[in-house]
Amino acid sequence: MQLFPSYPGGERPIVLVTVAAGGALGATGRWAIAELWAADPALWEWSILIVNIVGSLAIGVAAKRLEAGTTAWSFAVTGVLGGFTTFSAFALALNDLVDAGRTQVAVLYGAVTLLAGIVAVVLASVWTPARPAPEERR
Repeated sequence: MQLFPSYPGGERPIVLVTVAAGGALGATGRWAIAELWAADPALWEWSILIVNIVGSLAIGVAAKRLEAGTTAWSFAVTGVLGGFTTFSAFALALNDLVDAGRTQVAVLYGAVTLLAGIVAVVLASVWTPARPAPEERR
């Protein structure tokens, strides 16, 4: 089994380092936003919601501007945005709300997060011009 089957042999270590560096940046950004926007987990976890919506917007832009399978995609989408957005913290926020007896708020928070993320990706994709075709970049 190859670790990076879609990348030419010489690029595998570069891609690994690129994803790791991007992930470190993204996770640090998420941590910083959570620290700056600390909230009572029994109320509404704004920082996670905002991170996931902003990340969804950025993924929508990346889908139009970056070519999947490239080192730029690996850094930006897999690394930075993969480290920045967070399904695990989202699941924990839902669990905290349920544990606090706020099941209806948990359901609303989950629905708002999913809907806002989908809308963000669609809007960013619609508003972002497509990258030029390879023959147009020359």
